[in-house]
Amino acid sequence: GRRVTLLEALRRGARSTKSARERELALRGVALWFVNFGTDAEAEAEFGSVSEQLRALATDPGSDVRAPAVAALGMANFVAGADFRDAAELAQFVQARVLAPALERRAMDEVRQALETLGLLLTVVADADAALAERVFDAALALHMRALKADSVDVRVRAAQNFALVHQALNAHAPFAFAQQDELVGVLEMLRHESSKRHGKRSVAAQRAAMRDTLRTIEAGDAPELRLALHGRVVRFGDWIRILRLHAFRAALGGGLPAHFLANALLQDVFDVEFDGSHDEFQLNKARMVVSPSSELAKLRSKDMRKRRAAHHATLQPDDE
Repeated sequence: GRRVTLLEALRRGARSTKSARERELALRGVALWFVNFGTDAEAEAEFGSVSEQLRALATDPGSDVRAPAVAALGMANFVAGADFRDAAELAQFVQARVLAPALERRAMDEVRQALETLGLLLTVVADADAALAERVFDAALALHMRALKADSVDVRVRAAQNFALVHQALNAHAPFAFAQQDELVGVLEMLRHESSKRHGKRSVAAQRAAMRDTLRTIEAGDAPELRLALHGRVVRFGDWIRILRLHAFRAALGGGLPAHFLANALLQDVFDVEFDGSHDEFQLNKARMVVSPSSELAKLRSKDMRKRRAAHHATLQPDDE
């Protein structure tokens, strides 16, 4: 049908020799195709060959689109994979064939994407089989510890969130501690108090918040709560499974996230929400994050707003004669 024809065109684009940008956009299109159509029978039929192509692109030493290939591979598996065992197998593939080599090359974009994809896959495994999730993550624990010590703040944040996800999932069944938990807590504490001289205040603020949230999960079992105002109502994301899934779908959909919450049955099923799209006001409302006024994000927003107001005020002042 037309959907399969579209997917075939995107797959050809991913192999295009014209430009890396075209290949990257095609791979983003593959991820979006599965978000839109991945629960249909034809998507299940196409998944095997698509997965094979994406694995090849994600691990090809000469490829310049390894990161978007990993992102598309993770989303396709999340949507159309057979079950949690498929997710576990792919998680092992990503950590051995993508994350480990990327850390050796210090290719931080690939490391960040590999960690994000691992997080998404682990939400599937942890939700179905805690013991299997523990085995999968245990094999990647040393890689996550290395990622926590990387220069990239984004990489550190993704690694910390994966630690939080696994700890919360396993601790729900029985008291749990990582094999290197004392060292892990020490690194998280160090990163929580790192100065802003090397990375800038905004990046360090995000890092501090992530480390604080991870420590709270490991030490007290608590997870942060994200609240997203969508189409006139607030959707809450109060555990790490929902939070990391939200991150993955936001990365794939960008500004289209609110529309998909309204009209895409996949997102409504994944996050257990329903919207009545028959009212015009739902179509017109845009999503916005709801944050505490005392949060680091709110403080940064207020500071930026003051700077913009000051700059605007300065442009309105008459020049000296």
